[in-house]
Amino acid sequence: MAPKMKKFKKSSKNPIYDTNWCDMPPEIKVKCIGKMEFKERLLLRCTAKAERSLVDSQKIEFQNGEFWADDEDIVFKLNRGKNSNFLKSPKNINVAVGFLKYIKKVGVFENLKLCFGDLFTDNEQFNTDDGLFAAKKVEIEQCEMDNVVPSILWEIEDGVESIKINVDRKVFRQFDELLEISNVFQVQNVPYWHLQNYGESDSLHKVAKMWIETNAKVGFTFQASIYKEGSFAAFLEHFTDSIVSKDERRVRIRTKNPDIHILLERGLDEIVETDDIPQFSRLRVIPAEMKKSEYDNNCKEWISIMDPDVYESESESEEEWPEYFGISFDEDEDGDDFDPVDYYTL
Repeated sequence: MAPKMKKFKKSSKNPIYDTNWCDMPPEIKVKCIGKMEFKERLLLRCTAKAERSLVDSQKIEFQNGEFWADDEDIVFKLNRGKNSNFLKSPKNINVAVGFLKYIKKVGVFENLKLCFGDLFTDNEQFNTDDGLFAAKKVEIEQCEMDNVVPSILWEIEDGVESIKINVDRKVFRQFDELLEISNVFQVQNVPYWHLQNYGESDSLHKVAKMWIETNAKVGFTFQASIYKEGSFAAFLEHFTDSIVSKDERRVRIRTKNPDIHILLERGLDEIVETDDIPQFSRLRVIPAEMKKSEYDNNCKEWISIMDPDVYESESESEEEWPEYFGISFDEDEDGDDFDPVDYYTL
């Protein structure tokens, strides 16, 4: 039986207890943990196994998270709000992997950015971990490495609302595999995703084919910035028998479902022209009864999601951008001493 605690009378909505932390029942500790910031939880985790279990049982929400790594550096940036930032740069790969395992267990992200090449995806401990990242919006960079993007997506929990992938004009051999990922993370069911700086002309017709086979929902959207000519022509060639209408800017095709069509739109206006590279395209699943008068003729908004520099003046382009999500991060005052392996040991 939990020890009886003496309650002080005080003009407060929440009662104040005269007792030590170790004397509190688990249900009270859990409520306290729920109000703790991330650093406080890490400190509590290393005090005892029982406390670690309690901390690990409680999810923690982050507004933004970025995990970046190359052969020389590893950087983790976490943000829970205006004045709640966490920045660490582990020097040991095992500590870094342990930290990621802990984050996958407890973290829930609004925005999650992953930029770590094959440093983690080739790590056996990372790949064999059963935990999954939970996030609404996912952004992936440095995905020119073989198998990196599929490996990362296998680590993402289902239910993601958007994916942004930047291949940085490098060779990307895993596009077909990307479309086939299912089970843990179903890329087929993501309402919005885009492929930035892609170097081939096959993405548009392959995504449309996937949507037809999976009977995608109205509203699903795929966008691409492509550094190779021929995507529009390739789409026409693959769906010649399904074309409902076409002009210089759009192609509309029917699907197996009589209630939905797929609309391909080219990003063309007074700034972005036909012969420009990259070429911008958008695929949408639309209701079959949608009229041409309902089309969106303003491509600036959706192009800017992928490449805001297209519509910026030269002076604006030269301005210094915020380091990360518009937030300034300060190194933890404890420096590397704040990174004992026990914080991340599961």
